[in-house]
Amino acid sequence: MSVAADIPARRKLRIVLLDDEWHMLLLLEMYLKEWFDGVELLRFQHGDRAWAELSQTEADLLITDWRHPGLDGGELVKKLVEKKSKMPVLLVSASDTDCIRELAGLPVKVFYLQKPFGVRDFWKVINELIGPCDHPPRLPGFV
Repeated sequence: MSVAADIPARRKLRIVLLDDEWHMLLLLEMYLKEWFDGVELLRFQHGDRAWAELSQTEADLLITDWRHPGLDGGELVKKLVEKKSKMPVLLVSASDTDCIRELAGLPVKVFYLQKPFGVRDFWKVINELIGPCDHPPRLPGFV
């Protein structure tokens, strides 16, 4: 019997993406699909719709902008805390770091990337939150 047969298959990751900028959702989706085999991505542009999903089923990660229609990023994080969710959150925003200070001390793992951010920084944070990824980026000298 091969050693590979003894290694349990990694379960499929489920990630919720929330940003009111469609091109940002597509960019995040492109990278995540390249880095993880069979990842399930749920895209939303409205915080209330994202919460409707998150309140029913748990995900492995929430990637959210701070400002968008409906519940904002901070309100979503606070609702996750109320729900006692252990889901990590990646907050991506063009806002300054005041938004992350608002969430300090809450019992939830929140990372922050200020827009615009580079693919290397995004990859490092994703690996910290849910990694390691299945396929590292194929850029010279990346890792």
